[in-house]
Amino acid sequence: MLRWRRASFIQDCPNQLRSLHGRHVSLGDELYNDGYSVLLTALEHRYYGSSYPTPNNTYTYLTTPEAIQDVRNFVSHLKSTFSLPPSTQTYTFGGSYPGMISAYSRYTLGESNVIQGSVSSSSPVQGTVEMPTYNEVAGEALKIEGIGGSEECYDIIVNGHEQIGDMLKTPMGRESLADSFNVCGGSASLEKERNKSVFAGDGVVYIPAQENDPSCDGEVCDIAGICGFLISRMEEKEGTEEWEALEELAKVQNGDECVNVDWDEQLEFLKSPAAILGGTNSWMYQTCTGWGFYQTCTLDSSCPYAKGLHNVDQDLEMCKSVFGVEKDEVYKSVERSNEMYNGWNIEDKRILFVNGNVDPWSSLSVTPDNPKIDDGECKEGSFWVDNASHHFWTHEILDTDGVEVQDARARIHETVIGWIKEEEELAAGN
Repeated sequence: MLRWRRASFIQDCPNQLRSLHGRHVSLGDELYNDGYSVLLTALEHRYYGSSYPTPNNTYTYLTTPEAIQDVRNFVSHLKSTFSLPPSTQTYTFGGSYPGMISAYSRYTLGESNVIQGSVSSSSPVQGTVEMPTYNEVAGEALKIEGIGGSEECYDIIVNGHEQIGDMLKTPMGRESLADSFNVCGGSASLEKERNKSVFAGDGVVYIPAQENDPSCDGEVCDIAGICGFLISRMEEKEGTEEWEALEELAKVQNGDECVNVDWDEQLEFLKSPAAILGGTNSWMYQTCTGWGFYQTCTLDSSCPYAKGLHNVDQDLEMCKSVFGVEKDEVYKSVERSNEMYNGWNIEDKRILFVNGNVDPWSSLSVTPDNPKIDDGECKEGSFWVDNASHHFWTHEILDTDGVEVQDARARIHETVIGWIKEEEELAAGN
């Protein structure tokens, strides 16, 4: 009997094995210790990593429905390759976009009994062209005391960016900013509106709300470190303005390298072989043809950065310039995706949605208190992980993991065990 295997299948090479790590492996260990036979595999998404067709500069078959059919075929391949018995159960796990694939695989293949259940972590299942909530949630994360945030920290970042937004409107202000933040090309680079957006529309400093890791090693590597740094800079020198504290933080984060704000150069990079082979283009293409998710910072939002600089028109320009996808088609493709998978109102009793309250992507996932979601089994079964960032509980288990993350893992384990037993009871009844 097959008791415990860790396998990662690459393309169509089932004999090529790699070791896996992280929470999903530990869950496999726990299921094994509970007496179950376990085969744990990782499936690489088409057009990512080494799974590219030839030629690799076209994306005709890069769609979410195609990826889900890959899951179906992969499950069939596994059962055939390992001669698995008909009673074998299959569960999908994933975080972020893989979390979407995990949920949609159960949603679309569940009735045919291909997938028995899905754990979908930090998955933005509601497609939307414009996503102001990403930066809004990132701003709110700066206030969470459990991860070292505070209202004072939030105010420094908001006020500093407001000051920078005003400075960008004058030649003298742009000169000062270009010099202070070491902008490549000097103040001339900040004269173009698109370049202003690159510079301050998504923040002149990096706020790691999505990747916040309290165990990271570095002075300003997480929200606690960033907030402590900014507050101390404001207190050390009387009369310091908030934008100057952001300047000091930017110098620590960027080092001696100048800050490239050239929008046209970014577009050219997205057309280059480096962007294609690195997978950057693959995801950008999927946003243009299926999901959107463009993280704007508009005047009417509560974005903590320089408001009014990052509007959705620049993202739509990227779709047109890089992939030839017109604005109207972007909107239509997102609408089709939501119709196909039902967005927030996806419904299946065997999909478990888990989200961290620090994570900006949570605004588009299924959460227990989202008023935009109809009541149902998915919403009722979903839960929050306090003080946790983007599917942090799926990461490698560490001694520094908070109790909330540990409890989330235990709850996921309990849920999956419950599903397995339900399937066993159904099989026994037949």
